[in-house]
Amino acid sequence: MKFLLIPCHPQIRRWLILGSAALPVLLAAGCASPGPPRPPSLNLPEPVKDIAAERIGDRVVLHWTTPEKTTDRVAIKGAVTAEICRVAAPPSPQTPSVTPTCAAVKRLPVQAGPGHAEDVLPSSLTVDPPSLLGYRVQLFNGSGRSAGLSNETYVASGAAPPSVEQLRATAIRKGIQLEWQRKDTSFPVQLDRLLVTSDGSPANPQKNKPASPPATKPSPHSRFGKTPPPSPDQLAKPKSNSTISSPPSDVVKLETPTQASDAGGTIDLSTHNGESYRYTARRVRTISLQGHTLLLRSETSPPITVAMLDTFPPGIPTGLEAVPGGATASDRSIDLSWNPDTDPDLEGYSVYRQEISSTGQVAGPAIRLNSTPIVGPAYRDQTAAPGHRYAYRITAVDTSGNESAPGASVQETLREQ
Repeated sequence: MKFLLIPCHPQIRRWLILGSAALPVLLAAGCASPGPPRPPSLNLPEPVKDIAAERIGDRVVLHWTTPEKTTDRVAIKGAVTAEICRVAAPPSPQTPSVTPTCAAVKRLPVQAGPGHAEDVLPSSLTVDPPSLLGYRVQLFNGSGRSAGLSNETYVASGAAPPSVEQLRATAIRKGIQLEWQRKDTSFPVQLDRLLVTSDGSPANPQKNKPASPPATKPSPHSRFGKTPPPSPDQLAKPKSNSTISSPPSDVVKLETPTQASDAGGTIDLSTHNGESYRYTARRVRTISLQGHTLLLRSETSPPITVAMLDTFPPGIPTGLEAVPGGATASDRSIDLSWNPDTDPDLEGYSVYRQEISSTGQVAGPAIRLNSTPIVGPAYRDQTAAPGHRYAYRITAVDTSGNESAPGASVQETLREQ
């Protein structure tokens, strides 16, 4: 038997049908086949793969990404509903065969992209002892069908730590001093800091970076993605030891470690002059359950904003001494020396002189002898008149023009020859 392949032109196909009985050979039409028919898409949204949860006060805040496509890899059509379910007792390693029910606690419409929901816990889950809570999200199409549950994420039930109250921020020379109302608790306080503009809006995120130890006076700050955090000594330790972590956002987190009692405050030394910062605070409780280390945070305090302005004078110079100097009449002087100032933004010093009468009283106003700041901790007064007694005082001046109060005075007379 012979086969003849013939193109599938409509006229040829009609001729084949009419004349097939008289043909001595079997003719095969060479029509391209589209393959077996595909079943219609069920329009099932892909399951969520990245659900995460955070316990804040008596709430659980959930985040996930709603997929754009169905399980058939085509765009989702129609409305999508997310159902949040909670497992009050996830299986433990001792009872892996037990499969507790994931009870629905919330349903809400969602769109492709970031998803968000909150679950306000019942009072029975906001008291100790703490236990493990599991959460999942399931996406349903307009026909109420789903491709299944998401991955599971965990939080802890139990009592949340007390909120931080009366948060205060004050700019001081070292940085920004943060204080709050002390509580009878050992839970550490997490302080979140955001760089803001003068009108209170967030500043350029590229400036929100943990500052490295300043070579001069504390100045600008932060982007926090993958920039290494600053060293622990950037936060002062008058009330508590503090470190900075580096979260993937534009917020710097300043944390105080667990200690016997509430510290009531700390100093942020990584601020920059001329910048404004917004701070919030919350206490953090760490709980370990069934191999999971979980954080249980208090509600966030109301935000406070403070500007870091350099209006603080440097330290007062100390150790001033005065001695007559000069080997000849032409270079006779009163030589002054004092202890160097250690302020990182020190620009120099100013020398003030007052004449003293024969009775030991001040005989005139204090006169500054230098027109520009003196760089080193020494000065030669070559304008002193022989036989006159003078009182000298020294002030320190920083790069912002702030001047310290004068240190203790010393008196000296340039003797006549």
